[in-house]
Amino acid sequence: FDGEECNCGRVGCFERYASATALVNQTKAAMAEHKDSKMWELCDGDIEKAGGRTAFDAMKAGDAAAKEVVDMYLKYLASGLVNMINIFQPEVLSIGGGISGEGQPLIDMMSDVIEKEQYGADFVVHTKVRIAELGNDAGIIGAALLG
Repeated sequence: FDGEECNCGRVGCFERYASATALVNQTKAAMAEHKDSKMWELCDGDIEKAGGRTAFDAMKAGDAAAKEVVDMYLKYLASGLVNMINIFQPEVLSIGGGISGEGQPLIDMMSDVIEKEQYGADFVVHTKVRIAELGNDAGIIGAALLG
């Protein structure tokens, strides 16, 4: 509600906070604020080379600014996933797209929030969050199967 403006013209969209594009934008903003961040080194000093893995890789190398980016991104992502879980109560929720390349550690970093925030997880469907088996190729394969 009253969040950041999205490319679609609305404000506060999940896409604006938890997509790979959002992660890149959040990474660039942190880089601009933290000139000593390891993220700069990973981008050869060129902010335009920042990608979806930049903050994750810098965090793994011990960079505090990158950890802040990843923590906030995962907070947004977990919040959106929990909303979907609470609305639809699926048995499984699969995460695809470019960020799914982080694999199980991505799920592990969000699991406490997801477990805590699921409504009725003790007595209704307990949703399992997983990385999509087809990863970033899921969309293109699905489209091909429709043809």
